[in-house]
Amino acid sequence: MRRWLALILLVALSGCGKKVNVVDSGIVERDKDLYEAAMKSIDKSRFTTARLELNTLLQTYPDSEFAPQAKYAYAESFYLEAGHSNLLQSETEFKNFITFFPTHDLADDAQLRIAMTHIKQIERPDRDDTQARLAEFELLNMIGNATYADSPLLDEAKSKLRDVQEILAESILGPAKQYYLRRAFPATVDRCEEILKKYPDFTGTDRVLFLLGESKRRMDLGADSIPYYKQIVRDYPASELVRDSKKRLVLLKSDIPEPNPLALNRAQQQTHEGKGLLGWMTMGMMGGKGNGVSTDTKAASVKDKGGQLSIETIEGKP
Repeated sequence: MRRWLALILLVALSGCGKKVNVVDSGIVERDKDLYEAAMKSIDKSRFTTARLELNTLLQTYPDSEFAPQAKYAYAESFYLEAGHSNLLQSETEFKNFITFFPTHDLADDAQLRIAMTHIKQIERPDRDDTQARLAEFELLNMIGNATYADSPLLDEAKSKLRDVQEILAESILGPAKQYYLRRAFPATVDRCEEILKKYPDFTGTDRVLFLLGESKRRMDLGADSIPYYKQIVRDYPASELVRDSKKRLVLLKSDIPEPNPLALNRAQQQTHEGKGLLGWMTMGMMGGKGNGVSTDTKAASVKDKGGQLSIETIEGKP
């Protein structure tokens, strides 16, 4: 009986030229009603219901002014629900959003969200680094894409890239330490040089340089080790490895350089576990203190304003 009444109402309203939709429950809804209902569902963590409502909106009103927001919210519903399979689906849906709306004001938010699906799954440096590498790829894609050159999210993307690369550098340094302890010095050198090449801004560069110097010295290449010890003394004056580096330079009958005043501020912000080589070599092979990358982001969210994207995002960010 209710369905019959709803159909009569649909016919009556269709003559007025209004967008309506008869859902299975028999309730007549417009695209805006569907969108607002979906946002309320997301706000209450009813993600499956929200996706059904958003799908109905997108399929029934493909030209709706709410379509971009609805597609973005559909992707984010998986992101908010979390879990590996949901984050994987969220990545797919955010990429679909960019495909459908490449120039929309939410495109950069979607690209950052794609990177965040991997950041949320990053493990400690001594474990699988797949998610960190995928996050690095997506962040570099955003930073190097001319489409996002004026994005207000670029600084955040660059900051998160630095954090991700810290983890990737540590994931290489860990095996380098293990090779050193096993006296496989050529392998240690290879990995340390890889870090210096790929991640020149790594905050643990003084550790990499010291390990390189020690490996070269143990390979009877004392003269080749001198530049590494000197660089620590000169460019990392607050490092706990300065004292050991000076001892090595004295042993190798080399002069000891003066510290670079410009490096003092940077070096003073760095901390290391233990004292000298043995300290950070033995106190946790990978140092791991969690993933070190914040999962907070300024990317637009359906949670931003009471459970929904602001209407301004349809016409451009305020």
